[in-house]
Amino acid sequence: MKKGTGYPIWKVVAGHGSHIKATREILSVQYHGATTDIPLTNLDHLMIMGGHQIQTSAITTLLKHHIFISFLESDGEPAGYLKPYGYTMDETMRENQARATPFSYALACAKGVVRERMLTVERWNEEGDGKILFSGELDILNQAADELDSLIKIDEISRVDRLIGDMYYEIMSRLISPDLNYKRRTSRPYRDPVNAILSFGYAMLTTDCTRALIGVHLDPDQGMLNRGKRSLATDLVNCWKTRMIDLVTLDLLNTGEIREDSYECGEKRCILSEMLIRRLIERYQHSIRQDVIDTQVKTLVEAINGNSNFQIHRF
Repeated sequence: MKKGTGYPIWKVVAGHGSHIKATREILSVQYHGATTDIPLTNLDHLMIMGGHQIQTSAITTLLKHHIFISFLESDGEPAGYLKPYGYTMDETMRENQARATPFSYALACAKGVVRERMLTVERWNEEGDGKILFSGELDILNQAADELDSLIKIDEISRVDRLIGDMYYEIMSRLISPDLNYKRRTSRPYRDPVNAILSFGYAMLTTDCTRALIGVHLDPDQGMLNRGKRSLATDLVNCWKTRMIDLVTLDLLNTGEIREDSYECGEKRCILSEMLIRRLIERYQHSIRQDVIDTQVKTLVEAINGNSNFQIHRF
């Protein structure tokens, strides 16, 4: 993609230990002896995530080429930015985001979440010969899902979203060994390994989505359906949790890959071992689809800029 198309082109330097340099035409990222070269004509926004070394001359060169530079913590938390004189793409995008009417976006996100969870619950029930769901549960879920089209307030949409979400996680518990003490989705501190593992996966997914939003100068804290810190990322991430995290987690749990000695649960919280964390990172890195995230964020930008209607992509 070329610069000047209205959709910022970004590059993420993640992890730790990279050396970042720049000539008049090329950005060079050196890591463990390997070098990645990026033409400055193909870059609008450089995001430096984690601990790296960058030459001050490289910063000057990037700013002269009208390239925005963001600094993020290793978990994706924004730390600050350097902005070229006269750079307005970020301001324009934030203004358009603030003007966007949230209802249609909130409804699209809720429908995306509900669709994925409903399809998954039905699949679980079919694979379990109809013995996973209790009598009447599917009717309640279908009735709640059908209600979305008649709602006129975001609070009402949130209520349906929470209802289906609560039922979805409770139904999921029936597929997991009772020995793991998982009954439903809970808030911190997590006292069972399943909630702790799910939260770790969700954090990875949210980080990837957050940096994509920051890359196009959208405010990740200005959600349409949800409110609060990283709420816009949460709006989108909820649509992907089922396939990118939940199903992978169930596979890990039900194939014996997560042993009892890979976590320690006490009265206050459950702690995952370093070995388990490395295994989770490996599996979730394969299941998290960055191409899906980037495509969805691009669709969001187009809608916020008034060029198209917003929709959640299926994959």
